[in-house]
Amino acid sequence: MKLTYKKHFTLAPIIRDSLKITGGFLGFILLFEIIVNLLFPYPQDPQNTSPGTLPLYFDYGKSIEGKVRRQLGTSNENSAPIAQAGWFNSENWQKQPIKPETKQDKLVAIYGMSFTNDVAKAIKKKNPRITIRRIDGPTAPPNHSFAAYSLDRKNHDADVVIWGILASSVQGMNAMSGMTWNAEFPAPFTFPKYYLKQGDLKAIWPSIDSLESLRLAKQNKTKWQTFVNQLESNDKFYNTFSFEQNFFDNSAIVRMIRRAWTQNYKNQKLNQIHTSEGFNQQWEGIAVLNKMVKQFAETAKAEGKTPIVLVINNVGYDEHLFEAIQPTLSKESIPYISTHKIVPASDMSNFIADGHFTPEANQKIAQEVLELIEKQE
Repeated sequence: MKLTYKKHFTLAPIIRDSLKITGGFLGFILLFEIIVNLLFPYPQDPQNTSPGTLPLYFDYGKSIEGKVRRQLGTSNENSAPIAQAGWFNSENWQKQPIKPETKQDKLVAIYGMSFTNDVAKAIKKKNPRITIRRIDGPTAPPNHSFAAYSLDRKNHDADVVIWGILASSVQGMNAMSGMTWNAEFPAPFTFPKYYLKQGDLKAIWPSIDSLESLRLAKQNKTKWQTFVNQLESNDKFYNTFSFEQNFFDNSAIVRMIRRAWTQNYKNQKLNQIHTSEGFNQQWEGIAVLNKMVKQFAETAKAEGKTPIVLVINNVGYDEHLFEAIQPTLSKESIPYISTHKIVPASDMSNFIADGHFTPEANQKIAQEVLELIEKQE
């Protein structure tokens, strides 16, 4: 009689194969982490502004808090340049002229960002008799430059005050710091969040208002948490996943995931503010911005100064910013220059690779500004 044996089904081979696959996958991840972190570490020197392409790429997704902590030196002087920029009443403000260089000269105070700085240099080049007082912040949004003007307006004897508003920075009106709305290159300077209450302009001022107070807050958990709570309540670009520093900052893969998630989060916020059709007129920031424009002109005129609003329409915004504030400019008879009439944003020959205007474009804008100043005399 022939004996037969029943083959018994067993999970052992399947489990073994699964473990091999899982182990291989985890091994690959571990190897990737080691290679990236060993070969492409981001420099820890706060003043190193040229980390290299790959170290920069793999660092984009580091937490905002982690990046800011790395930017801070033991003093203002040895902190990262981006950490020193944009603070109100900073040392840079004290270095700016408060009077014309000679009695025959004219002092022009200009508030804004790198775009306004470029125009200011072009103005000076075209007319050396103009003395320039520049107050700015990295890609500064209108709430920063308006607050800077408000704080600075009693500090000088300018004949003309120019407020530059950059279309792509209008989104920053939903923020309270350069940290939150530009997570890949966070500038830690802070500024107020403005809102309207019964038609009046009100401001929520940040609990951290200088590089020194930021450094102290990073050493004091209570002060830092107070600031974070303020961002959570008032800054619409803030989110815990992008902001808070933790162990996962050490993981290249998590940093890449965080970068992608943060970009998507920001785009969702931006789509509520601006689309290819223009700025969302229902967004509360539009009413606030128009109120700022009106108040800027009123206060300047009351102090015997000529106000000029420089409307900077950059790539991707056509004349959308001008359209958003034109009713107030016209109704209040506010002198203005809008770049879309001089160097259209739709013409890429007006821009260099990083999105700023070409020197030739800045010269054209400067000429228009000088002619407008002359008309106001």
